[in-house]
Amino acid sequence: MIAGYDHFVTLADSLQWDETAIDLSADREAWPALDDAENAQVLGLIAGFCIGETSVSGQLGSYQAAACDDSMAACFRAQARDEARHARFFDRVAAEVAAVPGADLVARLDVLRARVSPELVALFEERLPATAQRLAEDRGGLTAAVGLYHMVLEGAVLLAGQHALLDTLDRLSVGLPGVRRGLELVLRDERWHIGFGSRVVQSAAIGQDEADALLAEGQAAAAAWGDLISPDAVETAVRQHRRRLRATGIKFW
Repeated sequence: MIAGYDHFVTLADSLQWDETAIDLSADREAWPALDDAENAQVLGLIAGFCIGETSVSGQLGSYQAAACDDSMAACFRAQARDEARHARFFDRVAAEVAAVPGADLVARLDVLRARVSPELVALFEERLPATAQRLAEDRGGLTAAVGLYHMVLEGAVLLAGQHALLDTLDRLSVGLPGVRRGLELVLRDERWHIGFGSRVVQSAAIGQDEADALLAEGQAAAAAWGDLISPDAVETAVRQHRRRLRATGIKFW
């Protein structure tokens, strides 16, 4: 028998952090020293996180309403709190470090969308909201919705980009310590989010066709970053995605 979800809520409560407390002053001073290629890659990845985290933070209400019990609903609430904080952090980086123009996040998103592929934007601003809407209309679709959100978008897309940014920060001609610190905290949150989603999928014992679709979606979605992440990073993300799916009890032939 699979245990409930209360331990994820306890873990989430123990990991809280304040995005406004991260010092970005050194990053702001260093940013103009980035060369054109470094600027394009870092800003492109930050743009993807602003778009992705803003979207995912706004879609968890339908998931919470469809939860099987109170402990699962509490997990979705805790995750929504985390995702909103992630969106605020990456928006701080865009506004205060990269000096992306715009009076607020909505205005900056209009600028940032041009920095990523249409496929990445569509995943978060079309596919995810449509899935959340279907879930609001039919709570029986929770497993498929979690598969898209937690396993594909968080586990394959956002995680691939976050690890790519960590690797990029290691190679930059200047240091961005505040960006690194915030990213490390985001990754810490993402670990419990993906663990929670994996538990939901494991509990549902999905069929082979649905499992194969999740694998294929992860492979296609990770590539939506385009040139912002390397082919090796995409391959690593897909390999990790397959391993997580297998850990839930799914078998691929």
